[in-house]
Amino acid sequence: MWQRVLWIFPMLLCAEDVPVGVVSGYISDIQKSSFLLKTVTHKEFRCTYDHRTWFEQSRIRVAPNAFQPSDLVEIVADRRLIDGMPCYVRTVRLADLNAKESGRMRITYRAVTESIIPRGEYQWAGTVSELTPEKLVLRTRTEGYKTLVLRRDTRYMEDGVVSERARLQPNTQISIRAGRNLSGEVEVYQIIWGSVTPR
Repeated sequence: MWQRVLWIFPMLLCAEDVPVGVVSGYISDIQKSSFLLKTVTHKEFRCTYDHRTWFEQSRIRVAPNAFQPSDLVEIVADRRLIDGMPCYVRTVRLADLNAKESGRMRITYRAVTESIIPRGEYQWAGTVSELTPEKLVLRTRTEGYKTLVLRRDTRYMEDGVVSERARLQPNTQISIRAGRNLSGEVEVYQIIWGSVTPR
């Protein structure tokens, strides 16, 4: 196990600036499972995608090659270091330059410490059964009900955009990432819902 940690650690250090969350930029050199991302801050990254990645224009799913290098896009990126590629793309959508701000925050980068051992050994999908400022009761298909603790820094993502707890409603289909704290409680690190909710 320690050998694996030592193998991954150099990649984590190199991934300090790798985009996580919602990032604006341009994509080019589109290959079968990766493309080159150039952010609006002029940084370049080789990002991977797979059959789960959602490519969208005007709310319609499209093929990856539907985008041109001149198209400004918004991507939702994550880290998946298992395959050695720290930039994994969950969704790509054509940026709407005329859209008004919805009040939801947008982020571009998050510290590398988020992906080094806390951010959760559990991933579940289900329906919000109960929600308070302190806890979430998740109804899953195969494991019944799970009562989870909401942290002060729990991240909420709606339709690929960083959102807030007040926008999450009961009976919403969500995907979560969680982990156990020192008290044995399961805490939620991230909740995703909307058009890019993983299945």
